[in-house]
Amino acid sequence: MTPSERVALTVVRCATRLLARERRDRYLEQWRADVHGATELGVSPLRLATGILGAAALIAVIDRKETRTMLPIGPLALALRLVGGAGARRRAAALAAVFTLALLAGAGLLIAG
Repeated sequence: MTPSERVALTVVRCATRLLARERRDRYLEQWRADVHGATELGVSPLRLATGILGAAALIAVIDRKETRTMLPIGPLALALRLVGGAGARRRAAALAAVFTLALLAGAGLLIAG
């Protein structure tokens, strides 16, 4: 397994944390398989993982559309989802990891560009 695949799988694990608990296992299995097969199709695993992160955020927002309030998007939505309530310290560490991975992925894409 290449280092980029390892980082991509970490991003996928973080992305599935955005989803409702009953959906996580199915998407995690599917997205892991996608990352493992990305290099065979000539797709960068990191680019695929960043797309998966965006898709997970969109799925999470669509799942919560029953409310009448406008839901936050982007980093604010991620922060509100991961931080707060019981286990806030662990969630804050996960949030820091997600932002660090996003920064590294962006820098990698910029360099590889």
